[in-house]
Amino acid sequence: MKLISQNQAIHVDKTNGTEVDYYLLEDAEIHYNKINPHTLQEWHRHHHISENIFILKGELVYRYLDEIRHEQFLLLKQGDLLSVENDIHTFENQTDEVVEFIVFRYLPSYKNQREMIKNDKEVIER
Repeated sequence: MKLISQNQAIHVDKTNGTEVDYYLLEDAEIHYNKINPHTLQEWHRHHHISENIFILKGELVYRYLDEIRHEQFLLLKQGDLLSVENDIHTFENQTDEVVEFIVFRYLPSYKNQREMIKNDKEVIER
């Protein structure tokens, strides 16, 4: 078992209006994010990692460039999970409320391991 308490996370107040608590593991990162109202993050992309966004509270606009570099967007709502892949993208909070979300970042194996993950639980009788 390994516990990372919030006071052990790396807290960063970014100049783009986002607060992040970084929980660093050996093979992944988990970020707890708060993005202020009417805030647009910088455009970026990831070449190797998989980035997955889970919306905890509020609505967040995912802006991305499609294959011919036209800007597109998706509205993400509480409970939505977005797998970003390698899109050039940014996130924007267009609301008057703080949006809270979790980012899961890891290096993918590019193998479908869904069944193993789904069924990897052994019940122990005590």
